Amino acid sequence: MNDTTSTIEDSFRQEISRQGAIAGHPLVQLRETASTNSDALQLGREGIPSGTVVIAHHQTGGRGRLGKQWLSHGESGLYFSLLLRPTLEPADLPKITLGAGVALCRAVSRICRIEPAIKWPNDLLISGRKCGGILTETEFIAGRPLVVLGIGLNISTPLSAFPQEIRDKTTSLARHDATIMQKRLPLLAAILGELDIMIKKMEKGAFGEILTEWKKRDYTVGKRISWLTTQGKAVRGLSLGPDSEGRLHIRDDQGMVHEVLSGDIRLQAPAPAEPAPG
Repeated sequence: MNDTTSTIEDSFRQEISRQGAIAGHPLVQLRETASTNSDALQLGREGIPSGTVVIAHHQTGGRGRLGKQWLSHGESGLYFSLLLRPTLEPADLPKITLGAGVALCRAVSRICRIEPAIKWPNDLLISGRKCGGILTETEFIAGRPLVVLGIGLNISTPLSAFPQEIRDKTTSLARHDATIMQKRLPLLAAILGELDIMIKKMEKGAFGEILTEWKKRDYTVGKRISWLTTQGKAVRGLSLGPDSEGRLHIRDDQGMVHEVLSGDIRLQAPAPAEPAPG
């Protein structure tokens, strides 16, 4: 980390400490932790208020979907978890991930002036490359859901920090917005504000509105994808996009339509070449 980056990072930490809350959300700031999701879940079990945000400047054990590792490189990303106790039916809780994808796209678009897309169910893409991800985890305490919504964004992570095999599938916001390091606090506030709007819509039964916007940002619809089921079976076909419940549909090469609840989704075609920054 050079002196300029270190100064910016120190300023970011100090501003978070000074405010104590952002967009109406209490903040728990950590210099380093294994996983903000794990921390938020534990705090939730202890009764910390809904809406609390746990933010870390470095994660040593960040998690992704399906047990994957989320690579958290030093202080070059934005890593936080939002604790929620939504008034939603259990069947509607998985939809939070899709709603969070829309909220994340809206915030990044507004602050960075770029238009991200979403890969079902939880990846944020820019120019076809992954820039961020969402991990939603739920527990039930006394019959009520405790939801932790974890978000990780590559802010200034260099491609060299990623394993060789995924460098052509990864990007960071700094490659598209040279001033993003100075805008992380407004970006965090924008994301939290959009998440608040999304949760309120879902609690009012307006998931259809969220899904309509999600489909406009769907990167894979109409493209060939592969689905690795939780049983290890590979299904290849055309993405038809999500249904009204947020479940992805795939039409395989024999014409059969599969309803995807979980599993690994991958594009069969490589991501386009990324333009050089600047």
